[in-house]
Amino acid sequence: MDFLKKYESFIFKNATQISSIESTLRSLTYILPGRFDDADLASEALFSTLNLLGIYHDTILTKHVASLPITHRPTPSPLNRYTRDWQDSSLTYKRIATVLTIIQYTEVLIEMGVQKKWGQQYKWRVITALEALKAAGRLALLRQTNQRMIMHPIHTERDVDPSTLADLAEAELSVKESHWTGARTGNTRLQLSAVQKLSNGKTSGRSTSDVTDFLLSKVLTPDVVRKPKDLVGRLNGLGAAGEYLFILRPLIYVLAMRKYGQKSWYPWFLSLAIEVASRTSIKHYLKSRQGGGRGSGTPLEKDELKRRLWLLLYYVLRSPFYDQFTKERLHSFCESASKKPLISLVAGIVRDYQPLWESVYFYSECFLLMHRIDVRLWFRGNIINGLFYHSHFVTAAGS
Repeated sequence: MDFLKKYESFIFKNATQISSIESTLRSLTYILPGRFDDADLASEALFSTLNLLGIYHDTILTKHVASLPITHRPTPSPLNRYTRDWQDSSLTYKRIATVLTIIQYTEVLIEMGVQKKWGQQYKWRVITALEALKAAGRLALLRQTNQRMIMHPIHTERDVDPSTLADLAEAELSVKESHWTGARTGNTRLQLSAVQKLSNGKTSGRSTSDVTDFLLSKVLTPDVVRKPKDLVGRLNGLGAAGEYLFILRPLIYVLAMRKYGQKSWYPWFLSLAIEVASRTSIKHYLKSRQGGGRGSGTPLEKDELKRRLWLLLYYVLRSPFYDQFTKERLHSFCESASKKPLISLVAGIVRDYQPLWESVYFYSECFLLMHRIDVRLWFRGNIINGLFYHSHFVTAAGS
């Protein structure tokens, strides 16, 4: 226990350096595949370990930030408010979310290890078991949240900048001097003298602009006023049916692939049809729930629907569409971009990872971009523009 306390204190005091080390090690996972024997497995093991360790570090930082007075805490994102409220109010939700997060970060590593040790037959058994376990967990979360849409991610994200933790630590040391605690309510508030000093921009290294930003951060918005559970509305009827379809879709897809084969178009069309039906059902329900307005749904629900819309792009990377249309054009892009700055670096990474997402199911299911990089940033960048220009990717995907 003493060791854990010392470790937590070390992480809090050196959060910026630890974050830099994590980023550097993650960068290594992009260049390891293909460099030596079992480099793919080593890269994925390192990536999974860093993700799991990062979640533990996030809990340490969150615990220390929560000990600060409310005036010095960073404003949590709506998603973190929603997720943290369910974790605090339901131990079952927290346990299920933890298990699903661990599976999400280790499923590729598990599949690669099973395939290397026992071969293809056992690999597909493990894949099916993992998809069934994920579906069961998400259905349990749907029940725990009273049929609310499953948000992504299901765990809280880091909502504090490690570079600001030094200032927060100083604030924690000076809290007794600048704050008072109400005897009846127990609430901690800034002393009047501290407020006057802040307004003059003379304490704690704060400038007038810092004070303005602080005050603006306290402005009440609809999301701040709402109770955490009200940030995502309940689904009934058609909306609930759409969410059930979205949760069961990966399992149905795997079972169809095992029955009809990876080269068959039937699993591909079936999965796409379920995805579209799920999205249509949920959108229709949200519009009817709010009187058919154009901006139906809460901000969190809108963000989740946008994320799911981007996921439809991955169908161009799933067999047999990938084998017949995308593979050749992706190869053409890598060849044409090999002598161009910046794009050549990305093309080299794509070329190194191409054998992985062709042979590892969870790579072809989630793809490198979703697994490691925010897909929206990828598709908005110059890289995809080069792909469109050199390989006529859009024309092929739409044909």
